[in-house]
Amino acid sequence: MAQNNPFAEFFSQNDFAKAFEQYQNLPFNMDTLLDTQRKNMQALTEAQQLALEGFQAIAQRQSEIMSQIVEDNSAIAKELMGESTPEEKFSKNADLFKKVYERTITNMQELSEIAGKSNTEAGNIINKRVSASMNEIKNSVKKTEAKAPEKAAQKKAA
Repeated sequence: MAQNNPFAEFFSQNDFAKAFEQYQNLPFNMDTLLDTQRKNMQALTEAQQLALEGFQAIAQRQSEIMSQIVEDNSAIAKELMGESTPEEKFSKNADLFKKVYERTITNMQELSEIAGKSNTEAGNIINKRVSASMNEIKNSVKKTEAKAPEKAAQKKAA
């Protein structure tokens, strides 16, 4: 039994050449538009690569931080299990808490800076490409408009 393929039927029943005839006189050069889109995709790829590298740097740093936390907790446990008076233990505990808190804040700031730098770099690439893309399209339209009188004169002569 033959399967019914709606996509094949759709394409066989429609003449797309006729549908695109109206686009023969576009106000821009199609090659320029395609080149612009290629550059846009390259910029997006580059921005994604930078973002990925930023995520990898964050993951690596988080792994290092977790290793440091495990080492610190082990040292804290040994220190608190040692022999000393309750007052000395309380004082040591307060000092250790302060050190851990300060290190945690520093680590959070570092991770935030890594993410911010990565996002800024990726954003800059995209912003530059959008601006360049708009300029390329605008210039293409201007070139096509400049050629329009020439084409009209050629049609009248023919």
